[in-house]
Amino acid sequence: MQNQALNSVQNAVETAYQTTKQVVDINAAAWEGLIEKQLEVMNQAVDFGVKQFKLLGEAKDVKTTLAAQTGLIETAAEQAMTNVRDVVKIANEARTAYDKLVKKGVQDTVAAVKPKAAKKAA
Repeated sequence: MQNQALNSVQNAVETAYQTTKQVVDINAAAWEGLIEKQLEVMNQAVDFGVKQFKLLGEAKDVKTTLAAQTGLIETAAEQAMTNVRDVVKIANEARTAYDKLVKKGVQDTVAAVKPKAAKKAA
């Protein structure tokens, strides 16, 4: 009986450790993706700033300058939407990984408890 209790505790600790490790891995992957995206966005911001200064430095008339700025803003808006989609994708991947982890945990728990419950009922 005591040996069985020790085995149960050992299994619970091992399961908790593995689950915690998986959560840490999911978090690390999500943060890595978000940090990479943040660096990409910062590079885009610097790039647009440089293009803006270059555009203003080369300005010859208002009409041409406004047309060039409009193109620059359209490009920035497109990249911003791409960035949003990428961040949503990262969040969805993390959520899917968490969902799988929780479902597996529930299945494993049911599989572990069901035989014991049936044994007690008999």
